[in-house]
This record gives sequence, structure tokens and C-alpha cells, in this order.
Amino acid sequence: KSGLTFAAEAGTQRLRDVINKNVTENDVLSAAEEAFSGGWNVVKLYFMLGLPTETDEDIEGISELCEKVVDLYFSMKDRPKGKYVKINAGVSTFVPKPFTPFQWEPQITPDTVLHRQEVLLQSLHTNKVSVSFNNSDMSFLEAVFARGDRRLSDVIEDAWKNGCKFDAWGESFDPVRWRAAFDKNGIDPDFYAFRVREYDEVFPWDHMDIGIRKEFLISENQKAHRGEVTPDCRLGCRGCGADALNGGHCDARRKA
Repeated sequence: KSGLTFAAEAGTQRLRDVINKNVTENDVLSAAEEAFSGGWNVVKLYFMLGLPTETDEDIEGISELCEKVVDLYFSMKDRPKGKYVKINAGVSTFVPKPFTPFQWEPQITPDTVLHRQEVLLQSLHTNKVSVSFNNSDMSFLEAVFARGDRRLSDVIEDAWKNGCKFDAWGESFDPVRWRAAFDKNGIDPDFYAFRVREYDEVFPWDHMDIGIRKEFLISENQKAHRGEVTPDCRLGCRGCGADALNGGHCDARRKA
């Protein structure tokens, strides 16, 4: 059997509540137990690094959760016989995106990324868990263009002229060429990636209406910083504004 992937997203319940994941540690362990019982012995857990309000303790929680999955495997009487267990932890740097409650949040800096990666590696105490990180330079560029404005169009053209292409492939990605394109156009990419935005800032995408009210996103951002979760909208309308696009009846409300 090939491996299975479970998106735990964060290592602690506190941080999963911040991002409104609505998944508990027991949910992850139960899913892993069912996978092991079904014959799987390789499980991938997906996490994000740099989520808003994240601390070193949250990072250490990733290691603890992975190790609990390993311990679970060896505690099971019906685990696959004669097989090893392998937990692959895939850890990506978080990229704040438009039209989300975190569109006002900064991405963590490269120094912070390296620090938290080291915290994670140092907190692991088993060789049954392997950790892989995504390319933080790629995540940085993604953060720049996710919330950038029209001034970046010249950067894209100059980077392309300078040979940037197939950037999603690690062997083709060249951050030096991208940095040169930013410098040529007098643009500091850190302005787009690492800056905290105020609630009253006008965004380049504010002229687009996706149906979700900005006031709702602000409220969700504030709840995230308080660690308060928002229940699934299928259990009751949360007033996000999406129903206004459908004559007062969004799909979630019809399913509820």
C-alpha cells in the first residue's frame, strides 16, 4: 500500500483552534489507527510553519504528535506484522492569502523559518519520523505575489526575460534572478511579505467581490487571535455574506 496523508496543520490544539481547523489530536490518532489497522504502515502528516500566533511550543507539538502516532502503532495488537512504521512529516511555510482572515498577517522572516525548523528537528526523539521542509524561498515569492499589486507586473516580465521559468520545479527556481528583477524595478518584496497590515488598509483586490464581507474576515481574524473557533456553517449560518450572492440562500444553508 502507498502512504496516506493527514493534514493536522498544527502541532497543538491551541494553534489548530487559531486557524479554525476543527480537528483534534484524537481525530488524528483515530485516523492513524484506522490506517494502521487497514494495513498501512507509512503515514504522512502535513503541517504548516509560521501560522499566526505560533510559538516554539507549537513547533515542539508537531514532534510530540508525530511521536504519539509512532507509539500508537507499536501499542496496537492488530498492527501489520513484520513491518516497520514510518511517519513522514511534511512541513510547509505558511503563506497568507487574500480573502482570508489572515490576509492582514505577515509571513515569518527567513531567520524565523530557520529557527523554527531547528526547534522541530531538535525536539524529535525517534528515527521513525522523517521531516521534510518546502523551499522557503519559494514560499516567500508566493507570499509576495499572493498579496502584491500591479507594480509587480514589470517584475514578472523582467524575471522572465532573465530566464525565470518553471519556477515550481526546484531545479529551475532561481531566487537570485528574482531578486535582481525586484531591484531593477526599485521594489522591496519584503513590503508585500513581511508587513503587518491594518484593518483599514485598501487592498489591491478590494474591488473584487467574492461574496464574503470584509467585516466578517476581520471578525474571524480577531477570533483567531483569541483562539476562538467558528463552527461549520452547515450547522448554522455564520453571516459571512455569501448568501447575498444567491438570493439569500447559500449552498451551506440549503445543506444545513
